[in-house]
Amino acid sequence: MLYENNPMNAPRLNTDTFFVDEGASFEYRGFIDDTFKFIEDFQLLNPTMWERFVRQFREEDADYEGGWRGEYWGKCMRGAAFVYSYTRNPELYAVLEKTVRDMMASGRENEGGRISSYGLSHEFCHWDIWSRKYVLLGMQYFYEICQDESLRSEIVESMKIQANCIMSKIGPRAEGKKQITKASHHWRGLNSSSLLEPIVRLYTLTDDSKYFDFAKYIVSEGGTDVVNIFELAYKNEFSPYQYPVTKAYEMTSCFEGLLEFYRITGIEKYKDAAINFANKILETDFTVIGCCGCTHELFDHSTVRQANTTNGNVMQETCVTVTLMKFFYQLHILTGDSKYVDAFETSLYNAYLGSINTEKVIEPTLPKEHPDWILEPLPFDSYSPLTAGTRGTKIGGLKVMSDNHYYGCCACIGAAGIGLVTKMQTLSAKDGVVINLFINGTATTSLPNGEKITLTTETDYPKSGNVKITLGLDKDFSGSLYIRNPEWSKKTAIKHNGAKVKATVGYTVIEGTFNDGDVIETSFDMRTQAILPIPYGEQILMNEVIWGANYMIPTFDKEDPIAHKHIALRRGPIMLAQENRLGYSVDEPIEILVNPDGYVDVSLADGVAPYTTVVEVKVPLTDGSFMAVTDYASAGKLWTEESKMAVWMLTK
Repeated sequence: MLYENNPMNAPRLNTDTFFVDEGASFEYRGFIDDTFKFIEDFQLLNPTMWERFVRQFREEDADYEGGWRGEYWGKCMRGAAFVYSYTRNPELYAVLEKTVRDMMASGRENEGGRISSYGLSHEFCHWDIWSRKYVLLGMQYFYEICQDESLRSEIVESMKIQANCIMSKIGPRAEGKKQITKASHHWRGLNSSSLLEPIVRLYTLTDDSKYFDFAKYIVSEGGTDVVNIFELAYKNEFSPYQYPVTKAYEMTSCFEGLLEFYRITGIEKYKDAAINFANKILETDFTVIGCCGCTHELFDHSTVRQANTTNGNVMQETCVTVTLMKFFYQLHILTGDSKYVDAFETSLYNAYLGSINTEKVIEPTLPKEHPDWILEPLPFDSYSPLTAGTRGTKIGGLKVMSDNHYYGCCACIGAAGIGLVTKMQTLSAKDGVVINLFINGTATTSLPNGEKITLTTETDYPKSGNVKITLGLDKDFSGSLYIRNPEWSKKTAIKHNGAKVKATVGYTVIEGTFNDGDVIETSFDMRTQAILPIPYGEQILMNEVIWGANYMIPTFDKEDPIAHKHIALRRGPIMLAQENRLGYSVDEPIEILVNPDGYVDVSLADGVAPYTTVVEVKVPLTDGSFMAVTDYASAGKLWTEESKMAVWMLTK
């Protein structure tokens, strides 16, 4: 069922390589299922949280200081809709339906149907459009799962009113309106320009040309008031960290909108610009854990800077991680290029899963800094360490609300990360099925002929590289199975019903007639690879913000003298990490025994960690001893020195 329930995605049928079957169903076993359930139970099923988020639009000027409380509802709703697509929990659906109705009611209470957390006297500044964007996106993603046709119609009418309110005052200066790039006091208009995505989707849903015209106007403004970032990306001469504005999350959101604009126009320039932008990120600003930014949330050439101990502890933001995952998902279904799945998987198994507050810890500085607030743990951490450091160093996007409860941007966006797994795992191709992620459990999806196929996966991946997939078919199927072969797996072995199949780079495509009970067996190369920092000496970066003046200035950056004394270990899609609870101090240098071919002969070592892990191994040292390490995502979850951790390990 390709977009039958969601006309907003229909243009993809003309532009994309792979497609999401919105009727697909999944049942996972193990830690991925546990993660879905944890986020659903700990966050999304809480009706009080949703009431608090809606209240930001009912209170008079809730974002009186130019804040971003208005983003919380839509960010969280998008992720909740994704999670519901997996769990199909009626209780969750009821909670989401109620809050959508509450949000629409808040608009009916305002003059003209306006939905904003800003007062009329200073609307369309700071983060107002950004927050309104998320209300639109939240409603659009709930629309995808909505089971009530009359409610779907109400949602469309509400979104039209919201967009019309914006368009009445935002637009070309020649029409006496405020330019969209001037409708923010931050990041030269990047945040307000990201409105492009929901406006394009609204046009697709309504076929009303005024929304297309408005989307075209937003694109023409170029994303910022200082430079056209779409043109920069199209020319492909600069990397994102060299742009005059380098805010990673907001910029990526603008390019997500540009992809949607390409899908309705077919203008290849915009597709090329988005692909160039993504490829530059992977080349110059993608770290070993799958995030960007060693200077809080900015592009800053983090590919080469990630082993510096001088970066500070506010870096690798969860909002950036999840936005990258969504962007890579979009690029993959558009292009069919498996490198975007490789990147998505790196983000998922490292930065993303590591950000989940499984121990329900309260951020350590809050009791001292805000003793009058109602202190509760948030479901996600905001920043992730690379060299020796701790989790839980700061809450990104922290705002307190009128009832003394608080929330943050990363806590709201986090649910979308796990929710994207079902969208990326199994896709439809015009001639068959694409298997991207190898997760223990079952996936049932549609074949091109309309018949169903069930893929039963038996694996402990990514602990090991052994995957067995059994096909369930009512009728024989003639076509193709696309099996992703990750770039890091240099020695992949694949069998179909016991017969060897030649593994190829990117995708191994098995063609022919498939029968019920057919078995695909894959063995990925899980050798542990040593990764060394990239020397760079010195450079000029755009990573200093002049707050209040809304511009950035160049800074001189010099490589940390001890950066080269670090090493990272990658085992399949997993980054391995040191942790203080494993019997040593992560601050003490070690010497890992690396083979001449760049691999390390580690051995699995279950039970060495005093915490739940995905994988535990013993790493050989040059003195003949061994060091225990675990997967990065499981380490550091106490958010204290006791669980201090490092993915870039200090060597002698």
